[in-house]
Amino acid sequence: MDKQQIGLIGKHILIANLIAANLEVAEPLRDRGIDLIAYRDGFDGEEFEACPIQLKTATDETFELYSKYERFHRLRIVYVWNVRNPKDAEFYCLTYPEAITVLKSMKHKGFSILEEQKHWVTTKPSGALKILLKDFQVNVPEDWPSRLGMKESSAASTKSKRG
Repeated sequence: MDKQQIGLIGKHILIANLIAANLEVAEPLRDRGIDLIAYRDGFDGEEFEACPIQLKTATDETFELYSKYERFHRLRIVYVWNVRNPKDAEFYCLTYPEAITVLKSMKHKGFSILEEQKHWVTTKPSGALKILLKDFQVNVPEDWPSRLGMKESSAASTKSKRG
């Protein structure tokens, strides 16, 4: 698979999960750091809410962060791992400050750091990093609203596992 295919697969796996969580999804026409916007449109009498998403997908496991994402208020960085086989996909959803805290907790150990871009990346997350990320893992679609900083929906939803 090439990089575009990996990105498309990850994006559509995420979109399917967001829709299963009774959220709507929009895709900006231009990519200036926001790949998707998850939102509630207020159709069911609820308040309109929206959350910008920067998507990072990988066939295996990759954790990376660019400092340029710091400027987006409410941005969630969503990592979709293991997209080679969509049923095995894992989701992690962090704010920029949460991602920085994870990096600092790791003391940047195991990360390549490209200072000129303020870009940190590891393609082989350590066991310690995976333990830190567990707090940010999204296991079922119903977890998305809270991870995206949205109020709990009063709309009925069914509890179901991905797969």
